[in-house]
Amino acid sequence: MSKAPSRRVPEAEEHLAAALRALGFVGDPELDDAPARLADWLSEFRPGAQPSPLSLFDAPGQDLVCLRGLPFYSLCAHHLLPFFGEATVAYVPGAKVAGLGSVPRLLRELARRPQLQERLGAQLADALLTEAGAIAVGVRLEARQLCMELRGAESPGLIITTALRGQAHPAVARAIGLG
Repeated sequence: MSKAPSRRVPEAEEHLAAALRALGFVGDPELDDAPARLADWLSEFRPGAQPSPLSLFDAPGQDLVCLRGLPFYSLCAHHLLPFFGEATVAYVPGAKVAGLGSVPRLLRELARRPQLQERLGAQLADALLTEAGAIAVGVRLEARQLCMELRGAESPGLIITTALRGQAHPAVARAIGLG
């Protein structure tokens, strides 16, 4: 995964430094650059950027297309803690098929904003349905949620969410583990 260029945000660094001091994170020289690093990292998840459109090509047929093992990394919109995992995307194309590289690119771009796992899957499925004109779409996200592991339940676990769009299609459901 390519790393975004560093974006210095001095005002955010100052506020984060003040917050860390207020929380008692003081006296450790290893923390001296933490506000700048944290501001730089958080700036990679700025909301609002429009994702790239899918690259579309004439579909050679209406056979199932399935992409598995697509990694994603996101930030929980509720706690600003990471969640990450793998996606499976399956769809039956209509008149157009999405370029294979554009699906993981769209997933990455949608994930690089404060997000909910359920919404991320829905956004990806909706894009394939509306932009690509797919007949049926299924998206399965399997992720570890650090907000669940480090807060609240303090329990590890794999969270699985699915999004189905378009016509009911048994092959799509099976491809994402629902059949």
